Amino acid sequence: MNMLIRFSWLFTLLFIHWYSSMGQQVLFTIERSLNEDQIVYFLHLNENGLPKKGEPISLKWLDNEKSGGLVPVNWIKKKFGYGLDIIQQEEDKVNFKFVSYDKKVFTLKKDASGNYGVFGKINDKRMKIRHIYLKMEGGTFWNPNITEVAVMGYHELANTHVKVTFNP
Repeated sequence: MNMLIRFSWLFTLLFIHWYSSMGQQVLFTIERSLNEDQIVYFLHLNENGLPKKGEPISLKWLDNEKSGGLVPVNWIKKKFGYGLDIIQQEEDKVNFKFVSYDKKVFTLKKDASGNYGVFGKINDKRMKIRHIYLKMEGGTFWNPNITEVAVMGYHELANTHVKVTFNP
């Protein structure tokens, strides 16, 4: 399991760097143990360089198993699985929760370098989130059994690599 998480972390960093260099900023990705596909979250800015009202963050599937490209996420998966609920949007900051897990609040804001990122507090550690890995064992489409969540990113102040796991 640790080797799989390490590989997925490396792949995610390479993907984020590659896709961000193409002009669209990747904020973070979610990977599931079910397959090699990933959900990719993108930043959208307005003409003033601020998070776009109404849709500051969008998501797509990275279809690693079939086409290897980005494809739209269907309405059901956005509405009940991987979509975001915007709680509050200010000029340069957005607070949101995942539609499927409302126990944690995340914030889109600028980091110390002036770049936008998604920040959250996971097990009392404040971090800039880059990748989330969901270990799933059984369950159903509407109620998957998620046994472990691994969140990878960087310590908000020290900018050192952080990996935190918890059971939802």
